[in-house]
Amino acid sequence: MAATKTKSRTWTCAGCGVVASYGAGAATPVRPEGWAKEGREWRCLRCRREDAMDRASTGTTSEERAHRRRALTEFELKRDPDASDQQIAKRARCSTAAVRPVRSALVEQGTLPSSAE
Repeated sequence: MAATKTKSRTWTCAGCGVVASYGAGAATPVRPEGWAKEGREWRCLRCRREDAMDRASTGTTSEERAHRRRALTEFELKRDPDASDQQIAKRARCSTAAVRPVRSALVEQGTLPSSAE
């Protein structure tokens, strides 16, 4: 990610209100790691992950939790398709074995490039 030395810049997450900032004279990235602009609003990585899981399910049964975990795994794979299965598993708090079929399904659907991992 490119960084430039500029005046102080801040980003505020529209979901949770967390503020990311870099002081004047510091190398400032184009955006904080994991953040994305959705419409006119910035969303932090935490809120983006929670949104992905909430779209899958908001329940607490074991099946609903499994849907949320898969949604988080898909989100992380789409966010960083070149990350290893181990890295994705750590981010999604699941086993590496749980990542493999999700990655394969996304490649098969054409959502991920087949060259990823």
